[in-house]
Amino acid sequence: MRQAKGALLDRIGKDFAPGACYNRIMLNYIQRGDTVSTEYNNIVRYIDAHIKSNITVDDIASAMGYSAGHVHKLFRVYSPYPIMEYIRRKKLYFALSDMYGGQKLYNIALDYGYETPAGFYKAFKSVFGCAPSAYKNMQKAGTHMMIDQVKNLTELDEVLNFCQSLYPNHPIFYADDNAKYSRNFWIQEWEKHPELMLLAKDAGQISGVILGWVEGEWVTVAADGVAPGYENKGIHEALFVEMEKRAKQLGYQGLVLGILEGEEAFYATMGYTGKTLIQSEKYSVDELKTFLTRHFDYEITGSGVYDGYVNQLWVDVPLMDKGLKQKFVEDFGDCWVQVIVNKVF
Repeated sequence: MRQAKGALLDRIGKDFAPGACYNRIMLNYIQRGDTVSTEYNNIVRYIDAHIKSNITVDDIASAMGYSAGHVHKLFRVYSPYPIMEYIRRKKLYFALSDMYGGQKLYNIALDYGYETPAGFYKAFKSVFGCAPSAYKNMQKAGTHMMIDQVKNLTELDEVLNFCQSLYPNHPIFYADDNAKYSRNFWIQEWEKHPELMLLAKDAGQISGVILGWVEGEWVTVAADGVAPGYENKGIHEALFVEMEKRAKQLGYQGLVLGILEGEEAFYATMGYTGKTLIQSEKYSVDELKTFLTRHFDYEITGSGVYDGYVNQLWVDVPLMDKGLKQKFVEDFGDCWVQVIVNKVF
């Protein structure tokens, strides 16, 4: 992917836009009440707020003022799962976060609406591939998985080493300066908000991380991921659930991050919506708009020129639709496309 100076390209080592400018722009787009993605975001917020209740589509439709058919339609557009399957999975992701926090399996099963532990175990295994006890306490292997915040500078260095192993092409975590995402940057953020720097450990070894930093009323996730061998085990999901809980408790409006190609399904499953940022140094904003409207019927939610020469177009595109990026990058050329996702609490 071609890189533009200072423009958003990924969530490691590149700014979204000039500091608070990005969060202000994103907030303006998120708060617009006339977009379909805002309707979907409202439903996701309702589900998260009532995650321990017996949620039905009729409950959601009544609370949101939509028809049940419209609710189903929104999930066909924005989610890889039908709404009831989405709710079932979100309950399990929240339950997994509680497990890593040390709660008892029996109590967790009851909290999330399962009448018996057996029903919870069956649902858990259908999503994660094994019984919850294998996550809670793998006694035979002598391991015990927990999620916690970074407690000291030694542990912070371990986390940064882990991040560097996840992103070997971004040698920024140990830069000897105060640049964004350097070691000094994260020390300063840890001193201010240690509760937003989380890690998962298995038998004392880091198996996953998520690092957030605060700007204004938002928490930006700068680095997240799991170690090889820990994919598709719910650890990544549990880390995000825990981060969301903490950010919400601290009074922030939501989480925001840029995502990499291939990650769309994960964030859609977690209830994130996004905006697509199209950038070009060659084509003007008007030329980008003309090409977009010629081939797509998506809403343009903003435009501008970054740093005097990078022309930008913000578009409301469902996360699961990859056709727009392919069209601009391959057919139009001299463009780069980035998806920014967010969740409003």
